[in-house]
Amino acid sequence: MTQVPVTASPPPKMPRGAGEVTAIIAALIGLLALCVSAYTAYLQNQQVRAQVWPRLSLVSSNSRQSLLAINKGVGPAIVKSRRVYVDDVPQRDWRAAMGSLLGPDNLPELGQSSLSDMVVSTGEEIPLLHLEDAAAWKRLRPQLNRLRQRVCFCSTLDECWQIDQLAKRREEAYMAVDRCERHDSDEFHD
Repeated sequence: MTQVPVTASPPPKMPRGAGEVTAIIAALIGLLALCVSAYTAYLQNQQVRAQVWPRLSLVSSNSRQSLLAINKGVGPAIVKSRRVYVDDVPQRDWRAAMGSLLGPDNLPELGQSSLSDMVVSTGEEIPLLHLEDAAAWKRLRPQLNRLRQRVCFCSTLDECWQIDQLAKRREEAYMAVDRCERHDSDEFHD
């Protein structure tokens, strides 16, 4: 038996430049995967932001004879700063504000809740000021256009907004801010 020598056949030759083309295609696929991953992360971030978005509102209720803060958003509102003005003069507390609105001799009995440095849960209503006496509420109601409340609050992701109850322009009534500034000399103490 004769042995036939086995000769290794040379590997097939790749066309010239095929290696470079393969490398470019691999790099483009990697870049596309990176872009898809970044876009997915962006969408997830937007979803998380939407899931913790607070929307604090300041309202008055004739039926309850109260001024209320209500969180109508889907996440908690972390109150960082609160200022109350009567005729653009800062007020320190509700007694001073009521004195400015109704006169120092006409101070009604009032109930109040704190909003400063509070976390307002989703759907929570906080009665900021409540008057038991219907006649006192009737005297106060027409004066409320002189009362301005500015509240700055943030989400759990530290995105912040400011409400200005008597803002002249709609975009100033509720606007995003970089951060809540606190000036202790103007802060409202309830």
